[in-house]
Amino acid sequence: MSKATFKEDASPSTPATGYVVVYAKTDGSIYSKDDSGVETLLSAGKDAESKSIIIENPTSTENLSFFFTDVAITISKLRPILVGSAVPSVTWTVRHDPDRSLSGNEVVTGGTVTTDTTTGSDITSFNDATIPANSHVWIETTAQSGTVNSIIINLFYDED
Repeated sequence: MSKATFKEDASPSTPATGYVVVYAKTDGSIYSKDDSGVETLLSAGKDAESKSIIIENPTSTENLSFFFTDVAITISKLRPILVGSAVPSVTWTVRHDPDRSLSGNEVVTGGTVTTDTTTGSDITSFNDATIPANSHVWIETTAQSGTVNSIIINLFYDED
């Protein structure tokens, strides 16, 4: 397959025999698709940077360090999901501050209640999504009910 074409298309059709289509998706990711329909990520788009944390058997009083960033970042999305049964629920928040001993700034004021156990739910509205360079980022839980085996929190961000 030595022939290649480039087109900007969010969902291209399978190319003709012997061709590879290279295309950009709306998030800026670059993909290729060969004549057998195999899609390959060549270059990640803007949401490519992420961090994840798994908290096993969370309580209503967790206060766990997530990560430290030495560059300024802006959160673009949070995607939590629970593993559990008996109507599991966790109320949690993300905080950040250069001084970990302080109460910090809350990304979503009042926190977020998560009950989803199937696909996760996107959070894209924030009160303070900009995290300055040289800041600690941590997770706090304030309520938990049902049987919660774990909560997984995915944080997507862009470097400023």
